[in-house]
Amino acid sequence: MTHPLPRSLRLIFLSAFAALLAACQTVPPQTGFSAAQVSALQSQGFVETGLGWELSMPERLLFPSNESGLPGEQQQRIGDIAAKLVAVGIVTARVEGHTDSTGTAAYNLTLSQARAQAVAAPMQASGMQFTADQIVGRGETLPLSSNKTAEGRQDNRRVVVIVTPQ
Repeated sequence: MTHPLPRSLRLIFLSAFAALLAACQTVPPQTGFSAAQVSALQSQGFVETGLGWELSMPERLLFPSNESGLPGEQQQRIGDIAAKLVAVGIVTARVEGHTDSTGTAAYNLTLSQARAQAVAAPMQASGMQFTADQIVGRGETLPLSSNKTAEGRQDNRRVVVIVTPQ
C-alpha cells in the first residue's frame, strides 16, 4: 500500500527538482567582449588565441635588424586600428616586442622594449591607455621561427598586440 505525499510536500519536491534541472542547463561561456567588439577585433585582423585576441602584424610590423622605429604609414595604420578599438570600448591592450637572437640577451631585451613602445605610442595617441607593465619587451625569448635563417630572424623581429576583456 502506497501513501500519497501531502500536496505541500509534492510542491516542495517538484520545486526542488525544477531548480536542479535549471542549474544543470548548459550556458555558453562568455568571451567577455560584446558582439560589436568581436566584430571590430576581427575586422582589424585580430585572431582569438589562448592568450586573448592577438594581432600579430608580421607583414606590417617587422623591424629591420637593430631598429625600433616605424615608418609614418605604419604609425598611421596602428593609430587607425586603435581608434576603431576605442570606438567600441576596447581601450587597452598588451604590446609585446620581440627580437631575433642576434646580439646579446640584454641588448635584445632593450631593443624589444623600444619596439613595443614604438607600437604603443600611436595607439596611445588614438586614445588607448596603457600601464607600464602592458608595454613589454620579450627579447629573443619567444621566437616564431628558427634564428638560423635570415627569413626566420626576420619573422622574430616583430611586435604583437594582445587584447583581453577587462
